[in-house]
Amino acid sequence: METELFKTFLEVEKTRHFGRAAENLYLTQAAVSSRIRQLENLFGVSLFNRYRNNINLTPAGERLKPHALAVVTALSHAMQDAALTEKEGQQIAIGGTPNLWDSLLQEYLHSLYRQYLGIALKTVVQDREALTQQLLSRVLDMAVMFDPPKVDELRVHNIHQMDLVMVSSYADSHFNNVFEHGYIQIDWGSSYNLQHAQIVGQKVVPIMHSSTGRIALDFMLEHGGVAFLPESTVEPYIQSGGLFRVAAAPTVKLEVYMTYLKNSEKLETFEQIVELFSSMTPKSVLTAKSN
Repeated sequence: METELFKTFLEVEKTRHFGRAAENLYLTQAAVSSRIRQLENLFGVSLFNRYRNNINLTPAGERLKPHALAVVTALSHAMQDAALTEKEGQQIAIGGTPNLWDSLLQEYLHSLYRQYLGIALKTVVQDREALTQQLLSRVLDMAVMFDPPKVDELRVHNIHQMDLVMVSSYADSHFNNVFEHGYIQIDWGSSYNLQHAQIVGQKVVPIMHSSTGRIALDFMLEHGGVAFLPESTVEPYIQSGGLFRVAAAPTVKLEVYMTYLKNSEKLETFEQIVELFSSMTPKSVLTAKSN
């Protein structure tokens, strides 16, 4: 099956407009409509609800979307892998959740490239569910996350323990009254959410929610506030007087996991990468706006 049909389907879904999809794909609108009809005839279902100024996926289209994305991404991955030179050796596709790229994986990636100069890297930022799906469909080689999936086909390694400490932009902050300064809640995953509920409870209304530590840190330095952030990240700011530890605040300990397919042909490389990551002591990788 031609992947161009899937590419067109995904572009129409993204733009929700046949004309704009045609412009982005450098096609005529008639060609885009023809490709969508081909897919619909092939599967025997309608993929889009077509209303004036309102095009959206049908339930069948919603079910097709992850498969179409997997096919298009897998082809791109295969083409890149096949095009690698002898010097580059092999490609490793690594995925991670947004909060882990900010706080850990950027630094790990630099070390990985320095250690294996012949490797070609591909990086992906996705949520946990998308990472799991891409691992199983072999679009990704490895994924790093706080809450690993319990899937028989995947091997899971604990590579790091991350300590989250509560810090404030205000001096002399105490856990009993620190939430008066404006709490910033960060999504560090399901395990964190369980501990967070016990520590903070439902009494606090955050002034901001964020999926990444980078956004939260920049916001706190600019506007003030309180948040749980990795100890390795905030230590330089504490030393310089830009942030302050919150007295009597508990430390939240999170485990970080690396996962990959058990039957991958790259197992030897994966095990070396796990060993490298497990031996690392992360430094601060978040960057803040300069004053």
